[in-house]
Amino acid sequence: MRSIKLNLSKQSTTGWDGAVILLEGYFSENLKANQLLERLPDSFQGDRRAICQSLFLGALRHGHGVEVALEPLVRKQPRSLVKAILMVAGYEMIAADAEKMPKIVHHAVERGKNIVAKSELGFLNAVLRKLPNSLLKLQESNDTAGKYSHPRWLVKRWNTEFGKETTVQLLQWDQGIPATYLKLYNIPDTIPIGLEATPWPHFYKATENASWNEDLRPLLNKGDAYAKDPSTRIAPALLAPQPGESVLDLCAAPGGKAFDLAHAMQRQGQIVAVDLPGNRIHRLKENLSSLQSDALTCPVVEKDVLALTSADLEAKGLPPLYDAVMLDAPCSNTGVIQRRTDVKWRLDTSDIDSCAQLQADLLKAAASFVKVGGRLVYSTCSIEKAENEDVVTAFLQSPEGQPFELKEGQQSLPWESGHDGAGAFLLIRK
Repeated sequence: MRSIKLNLSKQSTTGWDGAVILLEGYFSENLKANQLLERLPDSFQGDRRAICQSLFLGALRHGHGVEVALEPLVRKQPRSLVKAILMVAGYEMIAADAEKMPKIVHHAVERGKNIVAKSELGFLNAVLRKLPNSLLKLQESNDTAGKYSHPRWLVKRWNTEFGKETTVQLLQWDQGIPATYLKLYNIPDTIPIGLEATPWPHFYKATENASWNEDLRPLLNKGDAYAKDPSTRIAPALLAPQPGESVLDLCAAPGGKAFDLAHAMQRQGQIVAVDLPGNRIHRLKENLSSLQSDALTCPVVEKDVLALTSADLEAKGLPPLYDAVMLDAPCSNTGVIQRRTDVKWRLDTSDIDSCAQLQADLLKAAASFVKVGGRLVYSTCSIEKAENEDVVTAFLQSPEGQPFELKEGQQSLPWESGHDGAGAFLLIRK
């Protein structure tokens, strides 16, 4: 694996080259797409950065389909660098007119001359010339998973759970380009430049011409706005924390839901945020620091939720029980594939069941910190029944869940709601 920062720091590296380098890194290292994008050096700016990011994420979004189209063209898997070139060029072909195909092939081969072995150039050239026709055949076929670039096992699962017609709607949604939303905590008299209103109160969508540095970032830097999808409003609204209450925010990093909780509490009371020690804790502390005041305290506890005890909290001078507990559990992320397109690459057939087991354990642990009469919200950004309704139903039937009752549940399905998928359930301790 070649150094990403070293290669992208060269002035001769184009945005197209950058996408290939990042994609090679994705296939070679155990990193998420956003982690690789964070490796882009500060000098890699402007059109180069925009083209790089667009091609990299586009290649991931359409990569499963390109792989299917490549199957009849290759006898064995090429090494990761050659595969990355094929993926980026394949994505370019998907959105291009027929007359542009020769130019895409020529460009990919010419750029490849600088980075692949001479022995691979003939293979690369031959496969690229055949790829447009193979992609066209795929689009004309009945291969739903291939046409919409999703893993076959996941499409099969959704066909069973949602039906084939609805699954196609979901696949089409996932293949779209996600919008950028900002939640403004103080509704302005006039809509700020670069934003437009949405059906969801406080949420504004960035316009096509919005400048991140000039229009959006200043709003975020003031602390009155947070970049988040409208689906994130559901769980905090169910918990409905009140001014002066004590709130325990479990699996809290990076702190987005704490912003909603704090403003719902009119920034009065206490929010105790808990998450695993690691890189995300720094960002969590940074986000919560902007919320703290004499009226609102936001201590951070670095601890595995499954190992957290009331004694741990009391040792830090914190309450052992809370008026409201938020558990935004780790999940398969199947509700946010449009926004995190590499989820399709990271998931495998056993992950949803593994997530459901972890979620069940976390929910039981969270329940131990709820006061009598207190509230517990369990939420995910998954659309899987196994991670939502089934987890809650099993909890209520368990000894730990016996003191609780389900007050309300909400499910966001992207093809219906028009935003990311999510599940949230309000449980009351009797």
